[in-house]
Amino acid sequence: MKRKQTIEAEQAELQPIRVKIDIKSDLRKRPYGLLEGAGLSTRGLSPREAWSEWNEYRKAERERQKKEKGKRGKEKTLRRGNVISSVAPQKALPQKTVAALPAPTVSPIRSDGVKIPELNKSQIQQANANSHFDRGTGSEREYNSYAARIMAMDISDGKKQQLLDELHKRWSKMLSYQAQWVPWTVAGPARYNSKRLDKGDKVMQTGAEISDWFDRVEKSVRNSKRQYEDNSASEAKRAEEYFKRFESGYIFRNPTSTMVARALEGVAVHDAKRYTELYEEYDKKYHFRKNTSAAKIYEEIKAGNFNGGKKTAEKLHETENLNAYRKKIDAGERVFMKFTTRPKQQLVYALKKRGWHWNSNEQAWSVPVSKYDEEFVKGIDERYKKYL
Repeated sequence: MKRKQTIEAEQAELQPIRVKIDIKSDLRKRPYGLLEGAGLSTRGLSPREAWSEWNEYRKAERERQKKEKGKRGKEKTLRRGNVISSVAPQKALPQKTVAALPAPTVSPIRSDGVKIPELNKSQIQQANANSHFDRGTGSEREYNSYAARIMAMDISDGKKQQLLDELHKRWSKMLSYQAQWVPWTVAGPARYNSKRLDKGDKVMQTGAEISDWFDRVEKSVRNSKRQYEDNSASEAKRAEEYFKRFESGYIFRNPTSTMVARALEGVAVHDAKRYTELYEEYDKKYHFRKNTSAAKIYEEIKAGNFNGGKKTAEKLHETENLNAYRKKIDAGERVFMKFTTRPKQQLVYALKKRGWHWNSNEQAWSVPVSKYDEEFVKGIDERYKKYL
C-alpha cells in the first residue's frame, strides 16, 4: 500500500505543469473586422494601416455627430401656422449606440422635384461583409446607373418618379438576397447550413427580372412617340439601299423590269425628289412601261399631284402616360394609342373589352375610327391610374 502511494506521488511530480490562460478576445475588435463592419474595404492594408484607417473613420464620425448635435440645438422652435411653440432638443444617443447605427441616408432631390430613392445602407454594408469584398457597393453603383438612365429619358417628371420607385422596389429585393448571401467557403467551415445561406440563384434570377423589365421600359418609351418623329431621310436611304440590292440581283438573280420598278416605289413614300432622279436614271436601262405604278407615280410627282407620301399622324390626346393619334394605313384610317410604359394586365383586359387590339406594325393599340371613344381614352389616367 505504501509502495503504491509512493509511485502515485512520483508520477504526480513528473506530470507537466498545466497553466490555463484565458484571454478574452472579440474578433470584431480587430481592425479588419471593424472596417468591414463599417462597410470599408480592407484589401491590401497591413494591420498598422488598418488601425490607422479605423482611427480616421472614428474621428470623422465624431465630427459628424458634433455637427448634427449643433444643428439640433439650433432647431429649438417650429412654426405651426402663426403659433411658435418651443420644442426641446432631442436627447442624444450614447456614443456607442450612435457609432453602431448606419449613417443617415438622404435621398437626392433634383431641382425639378424628381427624387431618387436610396438603398438600405445597412444591407449594403452587410453584403460587403459577407462577400469579403464590395458586393453591396457594386450593387449600389449599378443601381445608380439604372437610375441615371431613367433620368435621361424623354418622359414627364411624374413618370420618371414612378419608374424610379419601381426600380427601387425591385432592387431592394435583390439587395436583401445579396446581404444574406454567405459563400459556401465561409458557411461550410463554420458549420452553417451552406445551402440555406447560398442566395446566388435568387440574386441571378432577380437580376434577370430587373434587366428584362428595364429593357421593356426602354423599348416602350422609345416607341411611345415614334409616330411624331421625322425620320424620312433615314427611311429614304434604307429604301434606296434595298432597291439597289434588288436591282443588282442580290435578292433575285435576274429581276425583271416590272420587279425593279415595284422595288423603286418604296423610295417615293419617303423622298419624292430622289425617286424621280432614280426613275429617270434606271428608265434608260429598263424602259419601264407607262402603265406600271412606278410610271404613274413619276407622272404624278412631275405634275405636283402626288399625295401618296409618308402617312403622318394626327394627335388626338396626349398625357404623361399615353398618347392617342389618328393615322391612315393601307387598311384604312384608324386610331392608335401608345403607352409610355407597358400597362398591367387589368388595363389590357379593359382595352380588349372596348374593341382595341394590338397592331404589331405600328406597335400600338388600334381601333377603327367609328369605335373610338374619346371619353374612355381621356379617363384612363384617372380610372386606371394604378394599372399604368
